[in-house]
Amino acid sequence: MLIVAFVIVAAVPITILASLESRISYQRELDAVHERHLLIARNLTATMSRYVRDVEAAMNLALASDQMAEPNPALVGLLEGLGFRHVCVLGPDDRQERWLRGLAGDTQPPTVPTTLRDLRSLAGAALNKIRFSPLHRDDSNEPVLYLVKALPDGRLGLGIIGTSYLVSLQQAIAFGERGHAVIVDPKGQVIAHPLKERMALSHDYSSVPVVAAMMRGESGVGTFHSVSFNGELIAGYSVVPETGWGVMVPQPVEELRRRAHQPTSVAAMVAGLAFIAVISLGWLFALQLMKPVRAVADVAEAVLRGNEEVAMPPVKGLVPREVRRMGEAFNTMLHALRQKAAETRQALHHAETSSQAKTQFLANMSHEIRTPLNEVVGMIELMQLTELTPVQRRYLETAIRSSRTLLRIVDDILDLSKIEAGKLELDLAPFHLPTLIHDVRMLLADQARTKGLTLSAILPDSLNVMVVGDAHRLLQILSNLVSNAVKFTPSGSVVMRVSLEQERGQDVLLRFEVSDTGIGIPADKQEAIFEAFTQSDSSMTRRYGGTGLGLSIARQLVHMMGGDIGVNSTVGTGSTFWFTAWFQRSATLLPQPRVQHPPPVDPPPAPDPIAAETPAGRAFQSALRQLGRNAVSILVVEDNAANMRVTHALLETLGCRVTDAANGLEAVAACRAGRFDLVLMDCQMPEMDGYEATRAIRQLETFQGKHTPIIALTAHAMPGSREASLAAGMDDQLTKPLTLSALTEKLLQWLEPRPAGTPSL
Repeated sequence: MLIVAFVIVAAVPITILASLESRISYQRELDAVHERHLLIARNLTATMSRYVRDVEAAMNLALASDQMAEPNPALVGLLEGLGFRHVCVLGPDDRQERWLRGLAGDTQPPTVPTTLRDLRSLAGAALNKIRFSPLHRDDSNEPVLYLVKALPDGRLGLGIIGTSYLVSLQQAIAFGERGHAVIVDPKGQVIAHPLKERMALSHDYSSVPVVAAMMRGESGVGTFHSVSFNGELIAGYSVVPETGWGVMVPQPVEELRRRAHQPTSVAAMVAGLAFIAVISLGWLFALQLMKPVRAVADVAEAVLRGNEEVAMPPVKGLVPREVRRMGEAFNTMLHALRQKAAETRQALHHAETSSQAKTQFLANMSHEIRTPLNEVVGMIELMQLTELTPVQRRYLETAIRSSRTLLRIVDDILDLSKIEAGKLELDLAPFHLPTLIHDVRMLLADQARTKGLTLSAILPDSLNVMVVGDAHRLLQILSNLVSNAVKFTPSGSVVMRVSLEQERGQDVLLRFEVSDTGIGIPADKQEAIFEAFTQSDSSMTRRYGGTGLGLSIARQLVHMMGGDIGVNSTVGTGSTFWFTAWFQRSATLLPQPRVQHPPPVDPPPAPDPIAAETPAGRAFQSALRQLGRNAVSILVVEDNAANMRVTHALLETLGCRVTDAANGLEAVAACRAGRFDLVLMDCQMPEMDGYEATRAIRQLETFQGKHTPIIALTAHAMPGSREASLAAGMDDQLTKPLTLSALTEKLLQWLEPRPAGTPSL
């Protein structure tokens, strides 16, 4: 309160009065400048006028002298005192007929024809009077002024003087902090200036308003902006009538303001000292009055440190009643906060328990759904390899599409759960960008062909590169966008485009677009479709199907890749979904065609009859021969009889020799008794699960001196399942349900011969 009172009573009036005084002082300074600067400029021009008349008289004396060819010490001394460097008479052919000898700084006449022509023109217009030329540079690049006078018979009297006398006049003018004088010629070129670089360059000031006024023969006071002094200058200016030279006397306006604001500065200093005094007195009073407040602060800090027992002690002594009430209110508030904190901790415990239950539930549901789905998908693929009637094949294709849709829904729900839990991470590795685009196109080609749509991809040659990123998640995003485009396009085409958006060193921002000629999306629904469980029209769920999770997951994945996603759409015309993502150029070489191994010398055994009957089997056997293998022996460890039948049948379709094991104990015994090229290991089994069995097999192999690839078979797709498999000693993982294509790719990956000591994935 004391501080506020001081500001109101003292500081504000002092500040207002100081401000008024500074304005009045500034106006007085301006008025004084108008008189003082103009007077200095006129006095300086008067001095220069006398100098000009002296120079003209000396020039006439030198030209009239009959002894120009002979040194005349008195005349030479007079001319040198006025700054003359040379006096001569030029004939009609511009040659020197005679000149005055003995000048110490003798300078030769100009040799440039245009300069001589200008000088003769200046002399001819002067009616036998001496005229000064504008500022010139002689052959030594020194600033000089030429004096010319027309003589009979086309001769020209020429005098050359330096600018030293004019510079000395300019340098004699200095006042204030940066007040000075400037002399310019009739064209606005600098003759004398306080900055030497301006003189060295004969700087042109003709565009300055004050100089322009002098060139018009005016005198007065004006302001202009100066680049040299970085601010506004105010200057008095005048003109030498005999030569047209301009003299201005400028001074920075800021210097005047500073001088005028000195009262304000003094007042501010006085106010500051008074302010410090009031603060000191207020602090002394506060020491006595604020003791209870400090007690409250100490209790609050103890509560923040976790002290659950501390409370505000009763306030004693001569203190205001409001302070006593504050202590009581603080204790009441503290009690209420502790009750609320206890309720919050209990609610947080319930939330964590619910989250763990949800995670465990999703893991169990994933396992329970994928286990029977593995049987369904496997049996459908096996049935495709048999002889079917057209009606049966049509029914079977419907079942295949339905099973794929069900698997995609399960994957979307699990991905959404991972994203919400913050456990989804990108798996960065080099991949070939054109190959991935080709895979997306081939994956959805049948779906587009069934609807009579054209599915194409456009990729510039400059993007035929290897990049580092999560190829699986990029494939997931593109597949979702292309699948949606095909789903909502009754006729026409779907086009994928890839382009380079930005490049920073080895990092590249790629733009992907999926355009269709489908039904389009209303403008007010285009943002909502990227939310979970949302489609542009609720009727779409019944008409087109889908959970509404795909675009929500795609947006989350794109943001993890450092990009953005959006859509441009017109109802009835089509849509273009786009997204950007950052990748890194990879030093990995582009993929090369697989080298064909020469056929073995001994004839290979006949392929399995079942493998020879199916295209998948024939392709797998051909790939095996390229890897230098004739046949493979695989151990399948699976406790579920139906899943065992499915896996067994898929492997036999590919022409593999299969050995079964119902649990981990049987798997370890089989590995001890025989040798296998690869092991497919279920993770959850009775008696001994897949993790314990793998660890036992690895211990066994340390004595046998070998390493058999072991691939986990699991229906778990939650975070940590792959890490648990690798930690147990397995090399890779296959997630159920198994498909023939996924199984084939994984087998060829791990059946390829590897150099000794190559680490597993």
